[in-house]
Amino acid sequence: MKILIAPNSFKESLSSVQIAKIFSEAFDKLKCEKIILPLSDGGDGFIEVIEFIESSKCRSYSFQNEFAGLFSENRILINDSSKELFIESANVIGLHKLPVNLRKPMHLNSFALGKLIKEILQAKNKFQLAEFSKIIIGVGGTATIDFGLGAAEALGVVFIDKNGKTVKPVPENFLLINDFISPDLTDKFFKQMKINCVSDVETPLLGSNSAIDLYGPQKGASSNELQKIKEGIEHIAEIMLRKNFVNDIAELNGAGGGLASGLKIFFNAEIIPSNKFITENLFSRFDLSEIDYLITGEGKFDIQSFEGKATGELLKNFSDKVKKIFLVCGKIEKNVKSLLPENVFCFQLLEYYRNESEAINKANEGLKVIAQKIIAEHLTQ
Repeated sequence: MKILIAPNSFKESLSSVQIAKIFSEAFDKLKCEKIILPLSDGGDGFIEVIEFIESSKCRSYSFQNEFAGLFSENRILINDSSKELFIESANVIGLHKLPVNLRKPMHLNSFALGKLIKEILQAKNKFQLAEFSKIIIGVGGTATIDFGLGAAEALGVVFIDKNGKTVKPVPENFLLINDFISPDLTDKFFKQMKINCVSDVETPLLGSNSAIDLYGPQKGASSNELQKIKEGIEHIAEIMLRKNFVNDIAELNGAGGGLASGLKIFFNAEIIPSNKFITENLFSRFDLSEIDYLITGEGKFDIQSFEGKATGELLKNFSDKVKKIFLVCGKIEKNVKSLLPENVFCFQLLEYYRNESEAINKANEGLKVIAQKIIAEHLTQ
């Protein structure tokens, strides 16, 4: 019996590494081969997953940074073998870092992330690594919806109003921006800045069913604020279109509140879909042939999970290759259950607790109960 344990993180609760360890320990008493492969689609836990899988090749460093008036340590990871440097946007400007009263996307931007990139490039000697092949940023789980303009400002882009005065690029000011001045990318500093953004969603930034509409409410934006943010970003996008910085506004990627798109537009970052990153950088390290059972899941499984999210991609790729899939989540929306293959068995933490808050706080105990239920009902019959 061969079991693949490949969960994603449960937002604001447990990381994918923690969840994978819970199931691995529960299955120790079974006579089975276990492959432990915690996942990240670029959002929360991205650094932890890379470190778990590539632990023997990695070094980590921390930088102190400020976001929304709060100071914290931002950890980065360096893979000495591939010469890749990893940053997790959620660790720098993440929603989970802010209490509810500070979740105000109209007044927040991604400046802290751009500042971190700048400090890393300025301190390369500290890392004893002459050249990074690239900086890989996991983009997702952010508290911001700023089109990456804050990060761009930290890296040298200047935003100005109609009178030529500089404007702080937060969403409440977007309509004041009349133009921007971009730094010379042929400068030596920018030549060393090759960036890949691992995108946790494929949803477009603008348009109907946009990333702003889908993810804005959970970041604390009211319906009125969402409309203002969309109008502001559309205004900025029109300026970019006029200056030939973008070709098609409809194709802008919505990951991280537009962070990935902003880094692509201003600094030629490459946007990598999470399913491609997972396949090429995580799955390739393991023999995933002849898997009998798959355990996966995430905090909330809904229709958005099929928009390039790691869990949805696993279901697509393994449903016809395994005997059973155990989809373990905090919550599974009713409208997606009918879309799941017949060999997918659903388990929800909410079924064991009175409300979502209790399920989040006691997820560790709940997952242990679910693991025993899976063993008793499916793996020892």
